[in-house]
Amino acid sequence: MQMVVEGPRGGQLDNSLTAYTMLAVKSFAKQLKINRKKFTVVVKLHHKSVINDTVEGEVEPLSDRAFIIDVCLYGNWLSTLAHEMVHVKQFVNHELDATLTRWKSNRYCDNIDYWDQPWEKEARRLQHKLVQEFDSF
Repeated sequence: MQMVVEGPRGGQLDNSLTAYTMLAVKSFAKQLKINRKKFTVVVKLHHKSVINDTVEGEVEPLSDRAFIIDVCLYGNWLSTLAHEMVHVKQFVNHELDATLTRWKSNRYCDNIDYWDQPWEKEARRLQHKLVQEFDSF
């Protein structure tokens, strides 16, 4: 796994925030058992509370081995980062496709409510466990 942490539009961040974020991503990847897989993740931290007027975080799969994670710092950003890392795991392990229409071996249509999407249920279930394990580190 390769990782880059940056501010929005490639901006610089405080060194301690960058280091802490890198430790968190490494911890989450290890807990999710994807730390030895070959992929690149770029984590962009934003000094705001929501992205696109709706979400605190999101992951953009550029390919099956390259991802951009956007996370807002004005909220529970560590939990949001953990949530998005679960989605990275889902993409890397081919559990979820980039069009969000296939979950594991099942096909899904795009009109499933956000709260009922199985990939979101898994991310919500795991995000707090990942943070708790990281905090005890």
